[in-house]
Amino acid sequence: MPFANASNASNASNASNASNASNASGSEHAHAGQDTSSRLSGALDAAGLVLPGRVPAKLKPYPLTGAVPAPGSAEALRRLNPRHRHVLLTEALAAGFVVEPTAGGARLGGPMASFEVVPPFDAATPEEDVARQVERVLDRRWLRAERMDEILEQQTDLVSFLSLVHPISPAGHPMLLALLSAVHAATVRVTVQAKHILSTPRPGFLSSAVAPVIQTPAHSACPSGHATEAFSLAFAMEALLFGAPSLELRLIAARIEENRIVAGVHYEHDGWQGRRIAAGLAPVFAARMGLGPTAPSVGDVTAGWTAPGEEGVLAFHGSLEGGLQPAAAAPGAASSPALGAAVAAALAEIGA
Repeated sequence: MPFANASNASNASNASNASNASNASGSEHAHAGQDTSSRLSGALDAAGLVLPGRVPAKLKPYPLTGAVPAPGSAEALRRLNPRHRHVLLTEALAAGFVVEPTAGGARLGGPMASFEVVPPFDAATPEEDVARQVERVLDRRWLRAERMDEILEQQTDLVSFLSLVHPISPAGHPMLLALLSAVHAATVRVTVQAKHILSTPRPGFLSSAVAPVIQTPAHSACPSGHATEAFSLAFAMEALLFGAPSLELRLIAARIEENRIVAGVHYEHDGWQGRRIAAGLAPVFAARMGLGPTAPSVGDVTAGWTAPGEEGVLAFHGSLEGGLQPAAAAPGAASSPALGAAVAAALAEIGA
């Protein structure tokens, strides 16, 4: 198993490399016909020597002062290197969130209503309560054979699974994917801070019977990063694709959440706390993109959506009077020109 885990780590690295290669091929370093190289630079220099040089004044197409056209927000965003675009969009979404320690956990605030994220147990928790948390992880070991492909692929890819609800491709939806990547990155910034404060040991550290089927991450179990990211992406996709809640997107996100328990690296509690964070972030992200909110409130998730996985989704939404409801608030303006241009381009890609 250690050899298999090492191989998985290599695969994750390869997936990242593939993404980098894709970015490079469309970067500002590429020429019109191919990527840059010393041979191409030399050939261009040689060919450029035959050009006549300075254009006579009478042939200038426009004066040199005051008439050079500046690109609009949409064109300026399209021209950017994907890495730079990612930074702009992520910063616009992530600005102002605060994560700070409390006596019992971590408090999240800033642009959102403040709420606390708590670990599944602490030093004062009775041993039998800790054992019950581990037993719920062990109860899912029988699902591993069925879920193994999902578990492995979801280590580095969540969007492919969420796009089962609405086909998305890099060729047809580049700006939509750029937005979702920024939502993902902004969510990670908050989640990592909460993890660092809570510092919860993983199930495999408490019982060798867990025997995780993937490498156990070194950082805190709570909150579940995969749960937080999957639901944050699902809520963003609801707002972008449908303008209303989507049971299908939430079921896929819940399955991603549960697969981490099946793999042996999370407790049920971790996913619940991740859902709460995603519900807190979602209305802020939607408002900053100029979209109406679709996610349930943190209070609703805290009180009524405590059960994990797909059954938890169905139970929660079955308890809602009238089922899933469309967004109540009307969309506003995006919080930055870059976000506004990205959202407009993304909506055009999906035909909205």
